Amino acid sequence: MILSEQTFIELAGKQEVLDAKIKQKNGVTDLPLRRIELYFRIELAECLNEMKGDFKHWSNKPMRRAEFIEELVDALHFYLSFVNHMIKQDSPFFEDMDLQSAYFDVVTEYDIYQDYISGVKELTAWDIATDCIGSGQINRSLAILLSLAEYYEFTEQDIIDTYNRKNAVNHDRSDSGVY
Repeated sequence: MILSEQTFIELAGKQEVLDAKIKQKNGVTDLPLRRIELYFRIELAECLNEMKGDFKHWSNKPMRRAEFIEELVDALHFYLSFVNHMIKQDSPFFEDMDLQSAYFDVVTEYDIYQDYISGVKELTAWDIATDCIGSGQINRSLAILLSLAEYYEFTEQDIIDTYNRKNAVNHDRSDSGVY
């Protein structure tokens, strides 16, 4: 899989710091998981939109790689926020949840999806994108999105670099109060 456990955990830590800063600055004491999942899905759709002609039958524009990876990272920001908030839930359903188990859940979904697509003849980016947006499970959607990133030959370093750049922008926005 394109993201290692170490990277997943490191980025989740950075996301936790950013989320705490944004929540404190905006007086947010509670952020429902459903709302964070919605934000993830909005960014996921924006990411797929950057596929242009690879996703839209009416478009002959080429994929916009820089914008695609930036939107992928925006979706990842919200996925990590979702995981961090889930871990902190005071619920018996999440009592054994930690970053390692959250990562394992994504890897499991990734492996299942890789098994599925290994039997698909003439797999296209459109096929992967459709599976990604159509999944009702957030961890499965992320796993498929990461498969799509691999399909387009992005690397873990591409994700890390883009994440760090976007994280710095988000800190600057939080500091300035302008989003």
